[in-house]
Formats: sequence, C-alpha cells, structure tokens
Amino acid sequence: MLKYVFNKYDSVLETIRFNVSSMLNIKGGNKRSSIQLQPNELLDLEISKQELNLKEQKDITIKHEIQENIIYLKLKKLALQSTNLYIKRAEDILRDRVEESAYEALFYLKRVPSNLSKDKLIDVAIFKAMVHELVGDFDDATIEYKKALKLNNSSDTLVKYKEFVERSREVLSWHKGKKEQLRYSSLNIHNIAKKEDMPAIAKKLDKISKYYARSPKSRELGKRYFKEVIKIYKILAQDEPKKYTCDYINTLIDAVEYFMFSATLLKEANDILYNSDDCVDMRVYLAEKIKELKEKRFIKTAIS
Repeated sequence: MLKYVFNKYDSVLETIRFNVSSMLNIKGGNKRSSIQLQPNELLDLEISKQELNLKEQKDITIKHEIQENIIYLKLKKLALQSTNLYIKRAEDILRDRVEESAYEALFYLKRVPSNLSKDKLIDVAIFKAMVHELVGDFDDATIEYKKALKLNNSSDTLVKYKEFVERSREVLSWHKGKKEQLRYSSLNIHNIAKKEDMPAIAKKLDKISKYYARSPKSRELGKRYFKEVIKIYKILAQDEPKKYTCDYINTLIDAVEYFMFSATLLKEANDILYNSDDCVDMRVYLAEKIKELKEKRFIKTAIS
C-alpha cells in the first residue's frame, strides 16, 4: 500500500542544524562564533525530541506514527555510523518512507554475504529487525534480533531487543483490545467518513487488515476491512486521480496478493495502469508486481 511520503531527511536535519546552532551561538564583543553540530548529534537531538513527544502522547494511532518516525531516524543514524555499504544502500532505498521501499530494502539485504565481519552482520540483523517492525512483521523482527544476540549479546543489543519487545506487546495488545470495536466501526466507513479523513482511515485499515491476514483465524475479518480500503481508494482516485490512482492500483494488487480476492482485480489494475496518465512514477514497479502475481499458481488457476 502506497503511504503518504514524508519530507526528506536532509531538509529536516538542515532545519534542526540551523535552529540548534542559532540557540548555541556565543557572542563576544563584535565577534560571533557558533557551535556546529555533527549529523549524529543532530539525529540524537531529533530522536530525543520525538521520544519526549511519544511519552506525552495518549492517542495510540499517533503514538505509532511517532514511533515509526523514530525508527526511521535510528535507521539513518545506524547507516551514518556504519561502514557497511549494504546498510548504507538499504537506508537510501528507505528515503521515501513508503511500505514498498521497506520491502525493497529487505529484499536487497538478502544479498548480504555471510562472510562479513561479525560487527557488520550484527548491524545488518538489527537494521533488518527495525525494517520488519516498520511493516508490522514482529515475528521476523524477533528472529533478526535473536540473530544479533547470538552473534554478540552486548548490553546495547539487549536494550534494543527489550525496547522492541515492549513496543510489540503494546501494538498486539491494542489490536486485541480494539478488535470488537473495529469490527463494528470500520465496516461501511466509506459511506460515512469525511473526504479529508479518508486517506488516514485507509492507511489505518490497511495496516490492521494485513495484520489480521497473517492468521487463518482472523483472515476473514482482515478481508472485510480490506474491502473498505478498496472502496475508499476508489473514491479518492475518482476525485483526485493524479494523487490517488497509484494507491488504488496498488490496493487492487494487494487484495489479490494478501487476501486472494478475485484475479479479475489484476486485470482492472492492469487496465487502469496502462490507460491512465495519472500513475507514471510507479508504473514500472506496479507492472512488475502484476506480472509476478500472474505467475502464481492460484492466479493461473483462477484465470484459466
């Protein structure tokens, strides 16, 4: 699911650099000197600021968004400190902060050779664990943290793992507690939600439905939620095609890939993709996803 795109890190860091340097300027007579902070220090300041904001925030949805932002900042810091070119390239892939990029980064990191130094393998494992957490894959994130601990159970790695466990418990607890409420409030929401609220609602339902899709016991509920995601993005794409056509196409593809909706949705996605000028930037990526899905056995069976 194509998410909204955050501002580039570089512009954010430049703003922080300017503000902090201004506050720390030292005046002496007519001379003025300023303390120039290093990128690592700027990242630490922003992470601290976000963590303080996280503690003060009560809304669980906003807390998740802040936590996601903190993870992106920590990934950038890890890449900045590391001499591992694989991590630097993976962080570069993540720059636009969309879910597709997270999966692309994970796919890229599969190429990491096993003969790297132990420290670099630890960095890769922690980096992968954090990216898995971004896409809500707590099981694989746990596996990667345990790989890092097996290589070296340092206090720093243990702290990272403990913090991850606490975050994952909070998310899982929220899903469990809200399950019944969401069952009644989220269905048919496309008919009652305000247009300006629809993108945020679609993003939230997309995450929830894919979380439920991971278990056979909750897959049907996830499928019901995802029907609403499709309807919302269809409405948005009709109203603002240049902004939401890519999202709608990607939603149709996800419906088939995650929930085994009718394979005819792939044809609809393909037709929109090639008959519209409103989804250019993602055209190659989406075309490849459609092609890849058509090769899967359950799709071939449905089409034949």
